[in-house]
Amino acid sequence: MIYVIAGEDQISSRKKLSDLLVGKKNVIRIDGKKTTLGDILDSFVAKDLFSEDKTVVIENFSKVKPQKEFYEKVLEIEKDKVLELILWETDELDSKTKTAFKSIRSFNFSFPKFYFNFLDSLSPTSKETVNLLHEVLKTLEAEQILYGLIKRIRHLMVFKSPEYMSFSEFARMQSWQLGKLKKQSDFWTEEQLRDKFMELTDLDLKMRTSGLTMPLADHLDIILLAD
Repeated sequence: MIYVIAGEDQISSRKKLSDLLVGKKNVIRIDGKKTTLGDILDSFVAKDLFSEDKTVVIENFSKVKPQKEFYEKVLEIEKDKVLELILWETDELDSKTKTAFKSIRSFNFSFPKFYFNFLDSLSPTSKETVNLLHEVLKTLEAEQILYGLIKRIRHLMVFKSPEYMSFSEFARMQSWQLGKLKKQSDFWTEEQLRDKFMELTDLDLKMRTSGLTMPLADHLDIILLAD
């Protein structure tokens, strides 16, 4: 059995991954960014002394190279009754991957449109962003919003570099998406983006280390009001 889990809503996709792993004893976890195709294929056939059943989780699977050969090997084990394979990715799947894995059960966790309206409104002078934050918080967790803000500011920072088109995450975007991000980055100076990024990543660190002095949503309110 093979599952594909993807989408920008990483909190929901992580929860789905955890749900699929409930009760699994023989689990091998692999990072596609750091592991060779040969090592991944070895994990498929590796035996366990105490269990025949095995689950292999490959995170960031789109980064495995060569991609075409990896996808072919995945499809070869689709009917394997002993090996369970879970492929997890941080972003939406590109059209090539969707086509390659069209027969595989997939779970896609996307954000609603109003969430992207919120991110698109982000600028040093926009008052609309704070109002939209309150609306988004009615549906999404503050943690999801924090991660989205960090990612958006990071993308806008990249546009300040003349080599921005070499950024790997931009390779999967449509031209209209890149145009929208470029226009948004023009509202910011490089210093403003750097300061905002530091504020948000510092907040993320405090959240992870139980260092918040108030609810995360209130911290986000203050950071956005400070623009």
